[in-house]
Amino acid sequence: MREHGNFEMYIKGQTIVVDAMGAWNLETALRWSDEYQKNVHLLADKPWACLVNLTQFELLVPEAWAHIKRYSQWSNEQNQQYEAVVCGASYQQALVELIHEAMPNVDTQIFLNLDDAKSWLTQKGMFYEQ
Repeated sequence: MREHGNFEMYIKGQTIVVDAMGAWNLETALRWSDEYQKNVHLLADKPWACLVNLTQFELLVPEAWAHIKRYSQWSNEQNQQYEAVVCGASYQQALVELIHEAMPNVDTQIFLNLDDAKSWLTQKGMFYEQ
């Protein structure tokens, strides 16, 4: 099946930055997890963070949701310390709160704009503007 939805992912400082867009099916979630896992392995020898921008994100099919939650649990065991999530809608915040249950070791904060999320991660020593 063809992918639906998209994302961009890169590392900045000790932070994996993810911009999620559109409605994701399982194929998109699988590609995301492959890239995510590779990036985590580059950072996991020290505490790291994730900055997730959901302002252009729509939804996940149930199979993709289960896959994302499984990788959130895995991140919890891979030295992740912080997660900053930028939400543009209340249903996105509800999804983040459900995923956070799988990440008890990660300090997760929800923001309404990207600059506040970056500022918080910078204060934690995880994100650097260049």
